[in-house]
Amino acid sequence: MSVNKFFIEKLLYPAMEYGKGNRIRAYLREMKQTQYAAPEALHILRETRLKRLLHACVAGVPAYQNLGITDEDIEKDPWAVFRAIPILKKSAFQNDPQRFLNTKFDRSRLILNVTGGSTGEPVKFFMDRYTVEHYEAAQWRGLSWWGITPGSRSVMIWGNPIELSQEQQRSARWKDHLLKNRTILSAYDLTEENVTQYVRFLNRYQPEYLYGYASALETFARLMEPSREKLRLKHLKAVVSTSETLSDFRRQSIGDTFACPVLNEYGARDAGILGYECRCGHLHITAENCILEVVDPVTLEPAAPGQSGLVVTTDLNNLAMPRLRYLLGDTATLSPEAECPCGVTLPTIQSLDGREDAIFELPDGKLVHGNFVNQLSRKYHTIRQFQLIQTSMDRAELRVVICEQGMLKEVEAFRRDVAGFMPGVEVKAVVVPRIEPSKSGKFRYSIRQFDRSI
Repeated sequence: MSVNKFFIEKLLYPAMEYGKGNRIRAYLREMKQTQYAAPEALHILRETRLKRLLHACVAGVPAYQNLGITDEDIEKDPWAVFRAIPILKKSAFQNDPQRFLNTKFDRSRLILNVTGGSTGEPVKFFMDRYTVEHYEAAQWRGLSWWGITPGSRSVMIWGNPIELSQEQQRSARWKDHLLKNRTILSAYDLTEENVTQYVRFLNRYQPEYLYGYASALETFARLMEPSREKLRLKHLKAVVSTSETLSDFRRQSIGDTFACPVLNEYGARDAGILGYECRCGHLHITAENCILEVVDPVTLEPAAPGQSGLVVTTDLNNLAMPRLRYLLGDTATLSPEAECPCGVTLPTIQSLDGREDAIFELPDGKLVHGNFVNQLSRKYHTIRQFQLIQTSMDRAELRVVICEQGMLKEVEAFRRDVAGFMPGVEVKAVVVPRIEPSKSGKFRYSIRQFDRSI
């Protein structure tokens, strides 16, 4: 065990538990038990948490206090009450997010989070520490299926937190290294020269797992093929793909390059860890933490197992800012009821679609992951929706939907920021009334309309 791994697992986590009341490891132990629970026991657990959530909504959440729900209704049949609640679209939440804040909570103690998500619609929301710790426990539970623990050394092929200043980024990198035993390699600067440097670093660093965007991992793997430097990773247990659809082609390419299993993590910043892939290849839903529904795109009625539809989520732990039956923007297909050979009894997702960022190609041959647009958008409060389309090697169009009170100077600032990440590409900003979804019903915030040359 490395010194840093020992420090994190044997000293840091116990110190956080003793000094700050952190309960991630306690929740992780609980989840390692409930993952094998009989369906009836899991149903009771979820029903108990659903009742607690519904009671909290009735007691302190304005958005749900005018639905005519009573505490008696909740105790009598919480699932009937839940199913009668209208599906919540992101636009409805964004129109008046304050209505979803629980008045019983001290706002100064809540954690603000912001996401552009795969839909290109920036969303601001609050959580409490209880919710965040359950998210982390769910992630470590999924990773534990692959022999990965909280102190395992990792490398992320990821975007830097570019909404932070350079000093804040340096501080974040040091915290990642010391407190999480991980290092970030930029997904925004993928070149053959840098990949060679990355290979050399990986061989020195010897991570236990890699973590990153599906498209960035696949691009990284492909660029390494002609490299003279060869990977020599002795302890690599898995590559974890997140944020995008992990196609069979990408899985094969990544797996062949890194010579280890490639697994899928399903999550969203505004929904937490929703699922993890087990060693049998099944994507198990984090059913203790959430209710995940799949509904017909037209009728919004429940889709049958095996039928593709829109993902609707309900966080069972976030009492501070509940969003019941929240339309996430993804599409998925639930699996028919079946036992998994791994022994985990949690329900599974048969397939995931969407959430695919574009990889932009610049005139100098550099590849830039489209997620940078998502991160840049977080600075601009009047931007409601956005979409960056690279129409040719040297031209791109930034489509922006602004709030009624929006200021055009923010649009220009946003355009300049985007152009700074795409040298040699003329970026034109266009203010539009709305951005139409793709044929699949997804809003893609980054699109490349031509084939890459490499």
